[in-house]
Amino acid sequence: MELSSIYVHVVLMISFSSFQFITGTTPQEPVSQIFDFVIVGGGTAGCALARRLSDSGEHSVLVLEAGIIPDPDLDVPALALSFLNNPEYSATYYSTPQKNAELENGGIVPFKAGRTLGGSSAVSSMMFNRGHPNDYNTWAEITGDRSWRYENLLKHFQRSENYAGAFPSDQHGRGGPITVSLPEYGPLLNEWLEAGEFLGYPIADPNGPQKISFCPFEYSMQFGRHVSSYTGYLKPVLGSRPNLKVILSAEAKKIIFKDNQAVGVQYRTNINDIPSDSVVFAKKEIILSAGVMESPVLLMKSGIGPKHVLEAAGIPPVKYLNVGQNLQDHIAARIDIVINNRSLAYIEERDLNPRTWKYFNQVGDGPYATYGGFGGQAYISTTGTNIPDIQLSYMGSPGVPGLFPERSNIKMSDSEVATSVFVLVTNPLSRGTLTLNLTDSNSSPVVDFQYLTNPTDMKIMVDGMEMAMKIFENTPQFKQLGARIPQNLFPNCEQFKFRSGSYWECHAKQTATSFFHGAGTCAMGKRDDDPSAVVDSKLRVNGIGGLRVVDASVMPTVTNANLQAAVYAIAEKASDMILQRWRTVQN
Repeated sequence: MELSSIYVHVVLMISFSSFQFITGTTPQEPVSQIFDFVIVGGGTAGCALARRLSDSGEHSVLVLEAGIIPDPDLDVPALALSFLNNPEYSATYYSTPQKNAELENGGIVPFKAGRTLGGSSAVSSMMFNRGHPNDYNTWAEITGDRSWRYENLLKHFQRSENYAGAFPSDQHGRGGPITVSLPEYGPLLNEWLEAGEFLGYPIADPNGPQKISFCPFEYSMQFGRHVSSYTGYLKPVLGSRPNLKVILSAEAKKIIFKDNQAVGVQYRTNINDIPSDSVVFAKKEIILSAGVMESPVLLMKSGIGPKHVLEAAGIPPVKYLNVGQNLQDHIAARIDIVINNRSLAYIEERDLNPRTWKYFNQVGDGPYATYGGFGGQAYISTTGTNIPDIQLSYMGSPGVPGLFPERSNIKMSDSEVATSVFVLVTNPLSRGTLTLNLTDSNSSPVVDFQYLTNPTDMKIMVDGMEMAMKIFENTPQFKQLGARIPQNLFPNCEQFKFRSGSYWECHAKQTATSFFHGAGTCAMGKRDDDPSAVVDSKLRVNGIGGLRVVDASVMPTVTNANLQAAVYAIAEKASDMILQRWRTVQN
């Protein structure tokens, strides 16, 4: 399609402004308003795409990022936690009141996402888990595209990795942008793994591929420092490629269409607190990588979404699609476990000090290399199958300020300390929704996760909590630590017999919270005959030319573990599909 006339028409309607930040230019230097590819969102997927699409030098790439450059302290795992509550680096979305989650806090569940270059990979816990092969095989069945099967995605996982972890094998990649490693410092990790072996579970590589097992958490980390998509993919080439530009503090407001072809993006910057709107155009494609919350919001604001949402918001429709209607997340119930040896746990006020800071900078390990004291995990099945339906995450610390706060109502002796195990339903059947706020479409979206509303999810959760207790009560590793679960933490649960099924269900409803693994709001499916699909298996928005979505929102079903590794694989695969498409056109 010849787009030059479209560019001129739209440029006449919207005035241009100076940019907040553009790599490779001075603030006063003008820059082209036309690029081959415009990527909305410089997060986990966006930074990876920017690197891969600009590698050859043949294509011009622009990244619009709503946030700013990450603070250097984000590279230090123990310091990164505080940034989750800093609005300069993270966005917080609050759910509508939930019936089965966070009842101890009124049922309002906070969901946090990165708002900086690197996105959630820059502010997250760095846990590097691919998920189970069956997750991807399910995607292949849903889309009718075998290229999404795990064995066909393996090369994309490997290309993203520079593996330096504890399980070297041909399943891993070398020389990729994201270093994956295991720090020596892992609070209570040895006890966790030995307890798993005592119960008959193997110790296995969580990505080799994943199976029923106990495992350490491996992290996107190099020499103790966090490796995000920004530090791994984008930073090494930022400013050195004339075909790659980044604009910071640039909030995408609307996609511009000519008929059913996406041709540009209207965005807003705030320079000296003065908002200014600008437009940038894409000769080839616009790629949304704004995340599970913002990618669907931008589509709906631009006229792509469910009919009832667009009509209620008064937005002229471009295409009716099932945007925001397949929201999924990993919900985690917290069980506090008291042990009698404080020296084994990570206690922030004790362990972060000048001596351990010096050690961290010299060796790349120690307390500053931990993210809240998480060390061990496990994948178990409540039904006896070989596909896990529960992930256990063990936090060998009293809590994480602002995220998983230390409980003040646990009675302990001076020698005791509270740790926690989180029980996650890995493949939830419950589905939520994300819609525009009809009173103010520019404010945060209305998010209703519908956590644990499917009875099967609640049953798996309760069964998983009961199985988790065996680790702490039936193994010598934790018996010798006097492991116990404190009683009467939740007044609303005192009506139930302690440790009964009804009690565990009540406990789950009180404590269950998000692990920030949102997915599915722009789900992929078959292009023509799947009314639930927003994008096809090539991640193209159905019925719209020149527009793709590449982030966790395209997952039709959430993977059964942390999402970082899966998003890298999606981005690597997407970059191959995009480049192949334009090689074909050029030829």
